[in-house]
Amino acid sequence: MEIKLKIGISNLVFGMTQKDVIQILGNPDENRFDKDDDNKLIYVYYKQKMRLTFYVSENYRLGYIESANEKLTFNKFSVINTEVKTAKENIFGQAITDWEIEDYNSFSTHFNEEFWFTLHIEYGIVSDIEIGVPFKTEEDYDWPKLENYGV
Repeated sequence: MEIKLKIGISNLVFGMTQKDVIQILGNPDENRFDKDDDNKLIYVYYKQKMRLTFYVSENYRLGYIESANEKLTFNKFSVINTEVKTAKENIFGQAITDWEIEDYNSFSTHFNEEFWFTLHIEYGIVSDIEIGVPFKTEEDYDWPKLENYGV
């Protein structure tokens, strides 16, 4: 499952419809609206350890992915269960050099706004990632062209 910055993960491409995603992954184990934001419909896939968010205001297009799947890679390197220093310097270092770090009581997040990408860190190890469609302007998303990805 290759992370593709600004695009998605593997064959899950930002901008896909619910139908497109179901053709790839099948029906979700759960689907629900975000309790804090009714603009977000979330599909949860247990086996894949993924949560996919569709934006209602964008015609239910896939716009955000959260995952703790151990098969996640970037440039063929495993991401989950990797030490944060190794992940940031050796795995993502050529693509991402600027990280905003937020520390919480039991974990930290390392976020890059350009790629709308976050590493969640627990005990110094990457526990999961979040990737979203980046913004073109403050109000507009920079959706990838689906036809470039066979959709």
